[in-house]
Amino acid sequence: MSKRPLWIIAVLLLGAAAALWGAGSLDWFPGPPEPAPEDPGSPYLLEPGTREAPSFTAVAWLALASLAGVFAVGGWMRRLLGAIVVVAGGWVCWRAVDTPGPFELLSGRGVAVLGGVLFLAAGVLVVVHAATLPTMGARYDRANATRRSGDPDKDMWDGLSEGEDPTAEGPRT
Repeated sequence: MSKRPLWIIAVLLLGAAAALWGAGSLDWFPGPPEPAPEDPGSPYLLEPGTREAPSFTAVAWLALASLAGVFAVGGWMRRLLGAIVVVAGGWVCWRAVDTPGPFELLSGRGVAVLGGVLFLAAGVLVVVHAATLPTMGARYDRANATRRSGDPDKDMWDGLSEGEDPTAEGPRT
């Protein structure tokens, strides 16, 4: 059981959270504003900075919560968490690309797309490696309940802890 994918996932989720938080503080609409057309319902405005950029702060919190969840849960819950992360990462990418206006890689939109891609990649890794990733408390699970240490005194005390009767006749398993 390799721990490497778990740390890769952790770095991807932390990077996604940082990028999504940072995207909110960067300018999403670089350059001069486009002139307003004759239609008053148009998304183009005359004054710079008055166009609304989407906020991904809640998704950044989801990235951090997902990081804790990847360490804490296992099995089908981890796969479900990975699927939620994939959907959220795809939504962030779509939302950042779908926002009207010019697209520049070093703007808030570009950083949001980067955060979405990191989030998406982390979710895919969680889904793919869900069965092999270590889980919190897994080292305390008994891998083989019938395994004996070889020390009869220790085995007797372990048996008492498990509810075995040492005075019962028959082979000990």
